[in-house]
Amino acid sequence: MRFWAAIVGLFFLAAAGLLQASALAAGNNRVALVIGNSKYVYAPALPNPAGDARLMAEVLRKAGFSVIEGVDLDYAGMRDRLNKFTEASYDADTALIYYAGHGMQVNGKNYLIPVDAELTAPAHLKTRTIQIDELLAALPPDPAVGIVILDACRDNPLARTLAASLPKSRSTTAPGLAPIDVSSADVGSGGVLIAFATDPGAVSYDGNGANSPYTVSLARHLAEPGVEIQSALTRVRGEVTAETDGRQRPWHNASLGREVFVGPQAPPPAAPAAQPSATETPAASTDARGWEIEQRVWDEASKRNTLAHYEAYLQQFPKGAFADLARLNIDQLKKSPVVVGNTPPVVADTDASRSATAAEPPAAAANPETDVGTELTESAIGLDRQAKTDLQERLLATGYDLDEADGDLGIKTRRAIGRWQEENRLPPTTYLTPKQYARLKLDTDDALKSYRAQRASEAEVAKQESATPQKAQKPQPVVRAKPRRERQREAANPRPAPRSKATGRKSGFRTCSGIDGTFEVPASQRCPLSGYAHY
Repeated sequence: MRFWAAIVGLFFLAAAGLLQASALAAGNNRVALVIGNSKYVYAPALPNPAGDARLMAEVLRKAGFSVIEGVDLDYAGMRDRLNKFTEASYDADTALIYYAGHGMQVNGKNYLIPVDAELTAPAHLKTRTIQIDELLAALPPDPAVGIVILDACRDNPLARTLAASLPKSRSTTAPGLAPIDVSSADVGSGGVLIAFATDPGAVSYDGNGANSPYTVSLARHLAEPGVEIQSALTRVRGEVTAETDGRQRPWHNASLGREVFVGPQAPPPAAPAAQPSATETPAASTDARGWEIEQRVWDEASKRNTLAHYEAYLQQFPKGAFADLARLNIDQLKKSPVVVGNTPPVVADTDASRSATAAEPPAAAANPETDVGTELTESAIGLDRQAKTDLQERLLATGYDLDEADGDLGIKTRRAIGRWQEENRLPPTTYLTPKQYARLKLDTDDALKSYRAQRASEAEVAKQESATPQKAQKPQPVVRAKPRRERQREAANPRPAPRSKATGRKSGFRTCSGIDGTFEVPASQRCPLSGYAHY
């Protein structure tokens, strides 16, 4: 009897499990749009986006998403996939968009570029690209969760081509993508999360393998069981920053009303842990809490990016998951800034120097690139006239409004520097620090090469036009004045006005000329030799 009771009990448990699973499935409608563009027609092919898209599509399918996928899509193809995703995700609980390929920012707006886009005029932004605002509009409303992941911050030659055609007084382009503000005013239990492969205005890297460093780490952590999405993205940031020696720092901006798990949530333990004695520390029961504390401390340290915060993390977690990355960041912050000319390097303050100068603000605790630029910091760079001209050419090459590169850092140049600082999330003081100057040079090297090549080509064309020989003009004859006697004779005996061609000769008469002028004789007679008629 007990045997049959156990069998019936197992049957009901299995049925309850099936009903719960079906209920979860019914309430967990998840849709994803995955696009990877590699083979560009008017730009060099990118090695990784197509493979990155395939990898992410596989990860999301295993996580239970219905995936709409596209590789190397033209404008019509991207429009078609976006429309299908909009319809499929309308009633979804979670909607995710992943894009890898070329993107660009103009006037703070971000655009994704299809493989067939040729951007040679400002109007092409509206007719040949997909604005990221359209992706956000395709996400379902609250209480659904919308996620947008963009690996589109690569060095983009199409942006430089477009920058040359934009009206410089109104439009500006900058490297990478612009930050996107996710408002939390209307968020209930859902919300939106946007993740970027690197910092705003910076450039991401494809890496040496089949996939980019960002997507490799994303595929490892995004659907990790029991890992909430923001914690997963924090781990991705740590790994990619360490792998690229700090050159690429992924980031995300979220306004979520609840925890979101792309992968499965961690199942409860199979058996309860043994109860510790009164003298023992319950280490097993505090593992999860310890990891949560470490995660929060690391999030704060990476956000502040200062020596003090990284050192505080290492003091609490010397063997933590982010310990190696914290030490790497400390080493970078302690390095001397870039030295230009004969300017002595500024050594980062150590703990001893900070304690000795407690009244002064700890300059080393701030990010060197976000230090406030002043006339003093810029004079420390040691810019001569040639370096100032080079700086102006770099600003011109990236689309800022300047009259010409004349080596004079006037009002327009200062305004352009301030706009560059503002677009790169730096204090817009219009004066540079050594670190900012080094970053500006690094970000504009490619654009400067294109700009100078174009100027050289224009100069060569002008030189050839000026060297073309002009057609020799026939010299005009010199009109000399008539002698005085000849003028007097002509005045005494003026010549008769020429007879008009329309005036015909009288019929039956002959015209003769004599000393006193012309006269007519009958046609039957000849003109007298003496010039007088004999009647």
